[in-house]
Amino acid sequence: MYEEIRRIQDAHWGTQRILGEIERRVYLISLTVREALLDPLDSPRSMYKGTFGQRRREIEQQLSALRQQSIGQGKISIPKLERELERYLNAIEPVFDWTPSERAARATFFLREQQRPRRQAIIDIAEEIGSLTEASYAKQLDQVNQSQIQFGRDLQRISAGAFLIGILISLFTLLRMKKLEERAERHREKTEKAEEELRNLSTKLMQMQEEERKSISRELHDEVGQTLTGVRMGLGSLERLREDKERFQEQIVEIKSLAEQAMREVRDIAVGLRPSVLDLGLLPALQWQARRFSKYSGVPATVHEEGDLENVPEAHRTCIYRVVQECLTNAVKHSGAKTVRVDIRETHRNLEVAIRDDGTGFQRNGNSGGLGLVGMAERIRELGGSLTVESESSAGTSVIVRLSMPDSVAESGPA
Repeated sequence: MYEEIRRIQDAHWGTQRILGEIERRVYLISLTVREALLDPLDSPRSMYKGTFGQRRREIEQQLSALRQQSIGQGKISIPKLERELERYLNAIEPVFDWTPSERAARATFFLREQQRPRRQAIIDIAEEIGSLTEASYAKQLDQVNQSQIQFGRDLQRISAGAFLIGILISLFTLLRMKKLEERAERHREKTEKAEEELRNLSTKLMQMQEEERKSISRELHDEVGQTLTGVRMGLGSLERLREDKERFQEQIVEIKSLAEQAMREVRDIAVGLRPSVLDLGLLPALQWQARRFSKYSGVPATVHEEGDLENVPEAHRTCIYRVVQECLTNAVKHSGAKTVRVDIRETHRNLEVAIRDDGTGFQRNGNSGGLGLVGMAERIRELGGSLTVESESSAGTSVIVRLSMPDSVAESGPA
């Protein structure tokens, strides 16, 4: 816009300057003609004629510059000015060849009737060009001003739009930050909850370990220890019964019975720690567990299989065995189930085990995660599986375990 204003101003002032120069030279030519007509001598005629020729060439140069410089409607009147100047200069040029007598006779008439009207016509045309140029200059400046005003409006609209966009971005950023903070807070709460659950689990695990050690110690002391004590006492009495062969044989039978009882008790403790039946395979272990559970609890438990269960890794067998064991215990202790069904299925190297009972169900409490459920979840998570618990009041409980078997079925050590 500033470049356009400067260009318009330069064109306007250039046009006005050129018109002023043309008017000045027209007046100079008029003075030259007057001096030539009033000079009584004949000798300076060539001087006046040379001055006229120089002024004419200067006017032609100014006209050429005017054609390039003029703006707007002023260009329309330039040919008219050129024609009038041409007639004026052509009418003047023969005057310089007049003799002194001709100048004396015709000077006054020529100056009054020809030179002055033609000169005035030229001045009028020049003023007309100047007026038109001035009008075009004002019009172009007004257009530039309007463009500048429009530019200001556009700039205001752009600024307002940018401001609104900035506000929207700020609001979006604030909302996003708030959501991220809420998400971080939820994550922190979950982390704290998980840490608390892990601490509780660790505490319960230590308590359970101590209780299990106490139970084993008590069983060893009360059951195995007493039985072995009876064996020792029986062996000690054999010395006294050496002469009484009948009583001696009866004592031997009783000692054998006590020894066999001690062996059974030791085997039961060993089975509780790590069932050797798992070495026979997952399905026989679960079937033995169901039979044993049904025998001691009085609640019928059945096992149904589908797929290939021969090559299940030991870590998976132990995990599933312990999960089923925990579910069977819960079914009797907490839900009052009448029947329990265990379904195990293998498809495309994936194991799915479902333990369902018809008990009263239970309500899960986020703060009361018992050792059973948490322990099962930890076991399954270590193997990359998932645990789903579904329970409704008076509709029983379903525990579903999903595990993926590794490509290599090489068995790991005991779990």
